[in-house]
Amino acid sequence: MIIHVFADTPHHFEPMRRFFSERCSINAEQQFWVKSPTKESKLAEHFTVYANNTELFQLLSLLPADAQIVFHGLFDMHIWRKLLVNPIVKRSSCVIWGAELYRHGKAGRNWKEWLVHGLHILLMRRLAGVYTLTPGDADLVSKLLKRSDANVLPYPLIGVEATSSLPRKNSDPIKILVGNSASASNNHALAFEQIKHLGNENIEVIVPLNYAGTQQYIEEIISLGTQLFADRFKPITHMLPKSEYDQLLNDVSCTVFAQDRQQGLYVAYAMLLMGKPMFLMDNTTSYSNLQSLGFEVFASQSLSEYLFNQLDVLTAQINSQNQRLMQQHFTEQALAPKWSDMLNQLLGSK
Repeated sequence: MIIHVFADTPHHFEPMRRFFSERCSINAEQQFWVKSPTKESKLAEHFTVYANNTELFQLLSLLPADAQIVFHGLFDMHIWRKLLVNPIVKRSSCVIWGAELYRHGKAGRNWKEWLVHGLHILLMRRLAGVYTLTPGDADLVSKLLKRSDANVLPYPLIGVEATSSLPRKNSDPIKILVGNSASASNNHALAFEQIKHLGNENIEVIVPLNYAGTQQYIEEIISLGTQLFADRFKPITHMLPKSEYDQLLNDVSCTVFAQDRQQGLYVAYAMLLMGKPMFLMDNTTSYSNLQSLGFEVFASQSLSEYLFNQLDVLTAQINSQNQRLMQQHFTEQALAPKWSDMLNQLLGSK
């Protein structure tokens, strides 16, 4: 039995359940546990819902002795503490998303943060397996969490079709997507700084601010965006169904990330699959990983040097090489065998 444990991330756990259930070949029963503050009836058919950590560990205590647990993102230090003193840790693995890793690289941490770091190192030593989404993150796991055998296993891009993308007409506005959420880690102000010289051109600046982040931060970014780009600034403050979000990605001309860490891979992969320009900070593990695989990605730091007509030409083209590489590396078809192998190895089966 494989137990997949997710936090309150429906935009992630719903497509991943379909991927594991329908695209992967697993030699055992799979269950999908998700955190939700309410026992939503729409989740009952496919998911086991837990409201808090107490309920999670009550469920874990009822598992058979041969069950393997995979935590998809393991951010909560209170779960770390409970796992450390629970024998089930030896049958638990985790997929590191990034945020739980990068917190340990910040400068000027206080003693409490160092204590949390030590706790995380202890947990990493006891887990059965550790997986990261990029090779650069695996290197950071070795450096920061002292786990040298982390395996790289990306999540696939699910439900986005390359054939839906058409070249942008030169008369259309350049629609620039900035960031992927309202989290302050998106460094929206820095991204705006890179494109503010285009503020009077035929552009739209589209900014998802519909999850993560504080209301104060959201209001600050809306104020700054409106100040710099006036009616060309298009904040998104309400949650979008996946179909609408995918359509938004289909409609934009390019995406600009100013995060100084790996984040928002779904958006990055969608841009590459559609053959659209993707701008990433060149000091991130996602930038170096994509370049090493042969993708053409652009440094966000260079955007301030782009003239409007240069960006106009760039976004009117489709990058077929990036599309081919996405099919090769990050689609469901490409990654289902790798995830199947990993999960079956956890079970001790072939």
